[in-house]
Amino acid sequence: MIVPAQKDDALLADLAAAQGGAHTLHVWWLGQSGFLVQWNGQRMLFDPYLSDSLTRKYAATDKPHVRMTERCIDPAQLTGITRVTASHVHTDHLDAETLLPLASANRGFRLYHPSPSSARCRSARPVPPSNFTA
Repeated sequence: MIVPAQKDDALLADLAAAQGGAHTLHVWWLGQSGFLVQWNGQRMLFDPYLSDSLTRKYAATDKPHVRMTERCIDPAQLTGITRVTASHVHTDHLDAETLLPLASANRGFRLYHPSPSSARCRSARPVPPSNFTA
C-alpha cells in the first residue's frame, strides 16, 4: 500500500499555505484516482475516494477490495471545495461515504458527472439533489 507523503494535519497545513496569484495552479494527489486542484482561489476535487467503504463492502467476498493508497484525510476536514467530479458511476468515484461529509463541510458544492449516468448518480444519492450538475 502506498503511504501518502502528506496526510491529515500536514496535508491541511499545505492546503492552507497554498497561495498564489490568479494564475497559480496547485495540484495534490489524494490517492486512488483522486486529485484536489486549486486555481484562482477555487478548489475542485476529481474522483475523490476518501473512505474505506469498499473495503468493508467486499471484505467477506471472493474479490475483496484493497486500496492502492492509504487514506490521506477525512473528507469532512476538506473545506473550500466548490466543485467535485465523478468521471463515471463506480462506487470508488461516486462514494457516498466521501461525498456526504464533503457536502456537509462545503455547502452548495456542485457535483459534475457524465450526463448519460444522471439517473444512476441520483439513485445512488451520494449528495443532495441540489448539488448535481450533469
